Amino acid sequence: MQNIKVRTTIPKREDGKETRALIIECAGNLIGNLGYEKVTSKAICQMAKVNMAAVNYHFGSRDGLYLAVLEEVHNYFISLDALQRLYASDCTSKEKIERFFDFFLESVLDEKSWHVKVWAREVLAPSSFVKQVLSEQALPKISVVMKIFSEYTGLAEDDPKLYTCYFSAMSPLMMGVFIRRNNMEEIAPHIGNAARQTKLIKEFIFAGLDNFKVK
Repeated sequence: MQNIKVRTTIPKREDGKETRALIIECAGNLIGNLGYEKVTSKAICQMAKVNMAAVNYHFGSRDGLYLAVLEEVHNYFISLDALQRLYASDCTSKEKIERFFDFFLESVLDEKSWHVKVWAREVLAPSSFVKQVLSEQALPKISVVMKIFSEYTGLAEDDPKLYTCYFSAMSPLMMGVFIRRNNMEEIAPHIGNAARQTKLIKEFIFAGLDNFKVK
């Protein structure tokens, strides 16, 4: 099996949550590098150094574990609670958007993260689980982001233009996921360092949003 480094310092938790977190961490590392179809419960348990029954005990099944991995991925990028706090904050609408993309870009550009690799696989080749994850995890977050975009542009939340703004703004972030997934940093050094990428991507996003602002 491919030599994969796993974070071994899982925060101490009670009532088996520490073991659950460790299993998710090991599963995420393996799936990010090899893909869900190629990773067995046995391999995950061996890496986590837990009994084979642990997957069924904590997640119900191998599929249940993968759903937990995908939920962890979504919370890694940004949690719903964090988004709601951002929306309710005293920041200007522009500051809210900047902070949202700062959260996301920091996650995407983290070279040590397995989360981006797992999500990139779902973006490029969606599994049968992606619809459930998007419905339960993504849609509530998108609703909050749309409110923030509405504040900034002056467009109504049900205006089709606002959806165009959202998807256009998210496109460079998805490209960042694609680049990370395929190790294109090595063949495209002109892209620049993380700080420069973040600055340019945000400039691109705001140029598009400003074009749709209600005058």
